[in-house]
Amino acid sequence: QSPMAFALLATFPVLAAARVSPTIAGPARPSPCGLPATAASKQALARRRVAPVSRRILAARKRVAVASSLGPQYDAFVDKIVNPGPLFESVEQANTVLEAVLGTVGVSFLATFVVAPRFADTLKEGEGWKDIYASLLSTGVKDISAEEANKKAGSGQGILLDVRMEEKFAQKSLPNAINIPLYRPIQLTNPVAILRALAFAFFGVSNSERTPGWLETVQETIPTNKPVYIMCNTGGSLENKPGTKFGFESQSLKALHFLRQAGYRNVVHVKEGMRMIKS
Repeated sequence: QSPMAFALLATFPVLAAARVSPTIAGPARPSPCGLPATAASKQALARRRVAPVSRRILAARKRVAVASSLGPQYDAFVDKIVNPGPLFESVEQANTVLEAVLGTVGVSFLATFVVAPRFADTLKEGEGWKDIYASLLSTGVKDISAEEANKKAGSGQGILLDVRMEEKFAQKSLPNAINIPLYRPIQLTNPVAILRALAFAFFGVSNSERTPGWLETVQETIPTNKPVYIMCNTGGSLENKPGTKFGFESQSLKALHFLRQAGYRNVVHVKEGMRMIKS
């Protein structure tokens, strides 16, 4: 009943009318297409609602067209998905598959936890990579590119020694390289070699062994005072990346270590190896 309350009640209808009446609130702001804002909004909303429906209709028409062109093949494919049928044709077939799976699991368990630990020393090839890595890291390794090593060997400034297997060297090699393989395929001449071959095959490791007399052959071929550039397929590295602690093992780094132990002082590692040579 105060004058202030009466004034507020008197102005409320005017404020409400200003929100809904174009006459009181003023003309609507025109849209870019020339229509009132309300009409443009309705038209845009209608387009947004219709567009997905139109796309779905077009997609459905395409699927129908593809299905019609395939004909019986499409019907057979759909039938296999809807009605796949039994997984096995008979109980005997299911039992055979189950026995094979259980047998494989059993053999894997025995090989991993019984056979491998018992013959671990037999499967080793002598000095392990961790020890070689530590030795090379303490003394450092000089690197050279394959192209530069091949050039130096061609000009008589050293020997380019490729330690890959003979078949790899025959397939692809540098012109000035000589091949003295550090490894060879395992020779199945005794029970230990057969066990090594089976173990390597089981674990998916390359079926190879250290070439007997490799160091002696190198010493007969290359003088100790001659620069030697050693390469293999991958090159390897002493640098660590996330997830590694002992660099990247390679035949060339191993061979470099063995030559240093034999008295070769000027031994250089060909980084990245033969795999980076395109031709």
